[in-house]
Amino acid sequence: MKVITLKELETNFDAVLEDVSVNKEHYRILNETGDVMLIPVESYEVLKEVYIDWVEEPNNDPPVDGFDPEKLPVEQFAASDQAFLVQEGMEVVSE
Repeated sequence: MKVITLKELETNFDAVLEDVSVNKEHYRILNETGDVMLIPVESYEVLKEVYIDWVEEPNNDPPVDGFDPEKLPVEQFAASDQAFLVQEGMEVVSE
């Protein structure tokens, strides 16, 4: 995993995006309002499957207050020939 600032991402966006898509690199982006991750979709799919398996396991601990284990924090929607990842509560916007 590589760690960069938001400014570094803005400056080197094309190179970072290529590193993620071609080299399957994971990036932690440091941001004043909270850090975020930029990962290849294949990694996201693995994490999603592990999450679903964990939620469906009968003996897992009670959830943290305010955490709904019945839904993923990010859902995928298909619109025409494009797929959008939308965080709950966000408006779907296409170009």
